[in-house]
Amino acid sequence: MNDTDLVPQPYFGERLRRLRQQRGLKQSDLADVGLSASYVSRIESGSRAVTVQVAEVLARRLGVDLRTFESSRDVCLTRLLSDAQTSLAESDYDAAAAAFEAALEHAPAEPLAVAWLIRHSLTIALGNLGRLADWQRHQTGLVALATRANSPDLLVQAYTGLSNCLRQCGDIGEADAAAQVAYQHARDPDVSPGHRLRAVMALIAAEAETGRAIQAARRVPDLLDLLDDATPAPLRAQALWAAASAQLAAGAEEEGMALLQSAADGLRRADDPVIWARLRLALVSLRRRAGQPVDPLIRSWFDEAAGVLRASGIPIYQAQLDFLEAQIAFDDGRIDEARQLAEAALARSDVLSFRDGARAEMLLAQAHAQGGERARALWDLRALAQRLDAADARHLSAEAWRLVAELALAESASNT
Repeated sequence: MNDTDLVPQPYFGERLRRLRQQRGLKQSDLADVGLSASYVSRIESGSRAVTVQVAEVLARRLGVDLRTFESSRDVCLTRLLSDAQTSLAESDYDAAAAAFEAALEHAPAEPLAVAWLIRHSLTIALGNLGRLADWQRHQTGLVALATRANSPDLLVQAYTGLSNCLRQCGDIGEADAAAQVAYQHARDPDVSPGHRLRAVMALIAAEAETGRAIQAARRVPDLLDLLDDATPAPLRAQALWAAASAQLAAGAEEEGMALLQSAADGLRRADDPVIWARLRLALVSLRRRAGQPVDPLIRSWFDEAAGVLRASGIPIYQAQLDFLEAQIAFDDGRIDEARQLAEAALARSDVLSFRDGARAEMLLAQAHAQGGERARALWDLRALAQRLDAADARHLSAEAWRLVAELALAESASNT
């Protein structure tokens, strides 16, 4: 294998544009058989991959050697990783994912440490984008890398991430199995405290989703014992959030809300704007589900969080915002608006988590029932409840079957 490669995108496009402009040429001047001006434009924008054959044509049209479009593999990889990490730190997940994917294609046979760094960082970007299928594929690749390395710490990270991904995809039983594996590896003394903490969080979440809320809640003291002064503020907030969710699922509303409030109070916006905003959305959602009115204070939490998440431009958060706004509209009696917002959220079902998607379907059915379409709502809810049963999502299926029972009772009463 050569030590040089074609410069990867978007850098190839940048170099092509610079060379063309230096020569006073138009994009149409570079066109050739099978290479249109619009194709050249896409190459320059970085949105079109380039083959060696295309690069040879462009080099010939520009009057330069093909080596002008080549670079050392190490230099290319270093630049890709540098740009990718910068984008990831700035929460520009689209750019980060594109750069990490290019790096993975550019260096498929790199040492394990480099391959792990690329793929692990890529899964973070993909998870935030809601690209669940791609996330699962690369997370499975991380499991293979960790197994090859036979490293308990890497195995914990890989299986924890796989559990979280599968849970988002709706593969609840498989998510639980992956969390159990992560938890077993996390007992190894060589595993870092942060990774051990995340493994327990994943197990608690999986157990709650499979209807074992009491068991999940019993793990909360162990989870909280893992927190100390060295725990980063965003991770501490996420751990308290996981503990709160377990308590709430087990019916301990007061304890759960106190933990969630503590998570929100202990995290500054500057620590992690996205987690800060998501925590406030969770507070709004859980207070609403507990039957508390959306007063001006709660509405201000929503507005602050919405501003941060909409500014991020990340599709998964746009869908979550539409869903929560639909819930608030439904509670306020704005049924048509609730239906429209729920439909908007479900239109992004490819990025919505399995849990949020299921609850958005429940809300849409309730809106249909309120609008006089009870038979349709009842049919939709039954179908959803059966799908949730099949997915082992017992906590969610219980919610759906409860709505089926309530709606069937109301339908029966109206017919007598």
